[in-house]
Amino acid sequence: MKLSKRTRYGFRLMVELAKSFEKGPVSIKEIAARQNISDKYLEQIIMHLKTVGPVTAVRGPKGGYMLSLPPSQITLKSLFDIFEGPCGIVECVQNPSECKRADACLSRKLWVTLEEKISETLSSTTLEDLIAGDPADLIPLKSGPCKNAKFINRSRKRVTGGESETLP
Repeated sequence: MKLSKRTRYGFRLMVELAKSFEKGPVSIKEIAARQNISDKYLEQIIMHLKTVGPVTAVRGPKGGYMLSLPPSQITLKSLFDIFEGPCGIVECVQNPSECKRADACLSRKLWVTLEEKISETLSSTTLEDLIAGDPADLIPLKSGPCKNAKFINRSRKRVTGGESETLP
């Protein structure tokens, strides 16, 4: 799965707005300069975000754009859906009737699980989480048994099957 440039730049735009949430509106030119993205391209993205709701415009000399909700209330899943639409790793996950082999396909189980994990991660992560800390806190452990492993939370605990273990 490859994310579009629009999605990647859209996330970077939203992170900039989240970092400035308490400070007030931010101009497209400021965001473009900070993120090294064309302001014309960001204008296209921000117009779409303004239309669907997570961004508002403030007019005037100190105007610009800001989040319409606190960063803690905007999930990465909601942004992903705005930019990419429903996840859909492969067509048969969203529409099993499109594939004659869906019921017997062993690979489909993998795609369903993968899509569920991506959706779960994006749904449980907010813009606030993204700007608050180490991105490694948002991804699963890479070492050790992963069968029942959940995600590491900010307290550096790994949760497995209801029990937690403090990590170094």
